Amino acid sequence: MMSVSAHESIGDVLVGRRIVVTRPRHQQAELTEVLTSVGAEVVSMPLIDIVEVPSGISTLRTQFADAENIAWVVVSSPNGARVVAALHEEGCAMPAVAAIGEATADAIGHAVDFVSRRANAASLVEEFPTGDGNVVVVQGERADSTLVDGLVRKGWTVVRCDVYRTIDTEPTDDELARARGADAVVFASGSAAKNWARLVGPAFDGVIVVIGPVTRAAAEEVGLVVGAMADEASIAGIVGALASTFSP
Repeated sequence: MMSVSAHESIGDVLVGRRIVVTRPRHQQAELTEVLTSVGAEVVSMPLIDIVEVPSGISTLRTQFADAENIAWVVVSSPNGARVVAALHEEGCAMPAVAAIGEATADAIGHAVDFVSRRANAASLVEEFPTGDGNVVVVQGERADSTLVDGLVRKGWTVVRCDVYRTIDTEPTDDELARARGADAVVFASGSAAKNWARLVGPAFDGVIVVIGPVTRAAAEEVGLVVGAMADEASIAGIVGALASTFSP
């Protein structure tokens, strides 16, 4: 949660601003609470949902059963982190754990041995050590090959476990009408941006705010014009980008 001083620095620039939050419904609470606390009107319009992939989770459980022969498990997102945390709670042995960004590390819920400075796959690959052992990569089905290919280039033998699937959701007509008239829409993933483009199209009078460069690239790929990007991939970063956008 953002600090009181952070709230004070925002002032009243978001008061009365209608902001569309597009994250999965079960992941909206913190951002919604912060935006509401600084006077914004939040439109909850989930554009994606996250569902587990049982076969991927089964593969990951099998890998953890042989944890002594795994050098690292690399977790790419909070969604994958929650699966890893659940298996840890079941009593699965854990090799060394690496996470892409602080939010992923926090969601794992136990000690993390390596956290990339920036919350994207390219950053982790750049910072990660070379090696010749086994690495298990935990990610979603829609993830591109940046992480796996980068680790292979560094000498690692990689097993990819796709433990969740991102699916598009269909908002109601009322949600769409309110969203079209909003001052801003926030995208925390490329999948949400792509679904917005499908539903709303590029014509939007408000400001498009994205959580980071990967999401920005995905949004621009489908013709959306990005107005602001968070300095860091976090709730504070998103709110800061919104505040900067509407500051006089």
